[in-house]
Amino acid sequence: MANGNAKPTRVIAGQTTKVSRTMHGIFYDPKHDEIVVPVALGGAVLTLPGGATGGDAPIRVLQGPKTGLVQPDTLYVDVEHDEMIVDSGDDSVLVFPRTATGDVSPIRRIGGPKTQIRNIYGMSIDAVHNLIVVGNRVDMGGRESTDGILIFNRTDSGDVAPRGVISGPRTGIIKIRQVVVDEARGQIFATIKNNFEFYDPAHERPTPWNPDKTGFIGVWSITDNGDVPPRGVIKGPASGLVWPAGVAINSANHEVYTIDSVSNALFMFNMPEFFFKPPPSPSGARR
Repeated sequence: MANGNAKPTRVIAGQTTKVSRTMHGIFYDPKHDEIVVPVALGGAVLTLPGGATGGDAPIRVLQGPKTGLVQPDTLYVDVEHDEMIVDSGDDSVLVFPRTATGDVSPIRRIGGPKTQIRNIYGMSIDAVHNLIVVGNRVDMGGRESTDGILIFNRTDSGDVAPRGVISGPRTGIIKIRQVVVDEARGQIFATIKNNFEFYDPAHERPTPWNPDKTGFIGVWSITDNGDVPPRGVIKGPASGLVWPAGVAINSANHEVYTIDSVSNALFMFNMPEFFFKPPPSPSGARR
């Protein structure tokens, strides 16, 4: 198992791959052994074979005006229902068949004022409970925030209100990043930066983050709604987290993974208390 300053076993790069700068999402489909990547600058989704290396070309490219893809930043593949959800880049969730390729229209679109979708930073699907979970960013400046987690029915389409919204000061959600669902236990894991980029040139050591407001990984239930504190948290100096970005889980081994954009490192935490059973409902949680 990789640890420390380990070298990658494979690198996918080069013009023939069609990968580019500014790619903030990636998904591995274990059922079909495929790597799926959104390319923001190209307005595209690339699918590569799981064993791709070097300059291997994608086996599918989803791109063009019919797709509605403008600047996709994140995506998720629903292997159970053979579908893929993609952030459009203009405040909507686009749903395609998993094998969609070329310039094809989405089969469903969630977007509009009622959805409350403003700036998608993460998405996940709970195929067991038929839900789409969206990490929604609303930049307001300062530490005032209406960032949150939006929960929709998986088959929703059009300008529909979310069935649940986790947002408010008690959630601690400021600058949300990625989300992932533990389907077996109905839990949502989310990375929260809890910080704002700023520079004070007069400071002895100017940095783009406030070291007194470090980020964390929070855990909520799929049934939570409103201003609900997380049921579980990974944070603090011992964790090493400052600006956690991506998040993934391995429920079989009770592990939580994240990358941190300050240390440029991958962190792995063993958290059996998160996976034995759902955490108890915190005081004030609404269902």
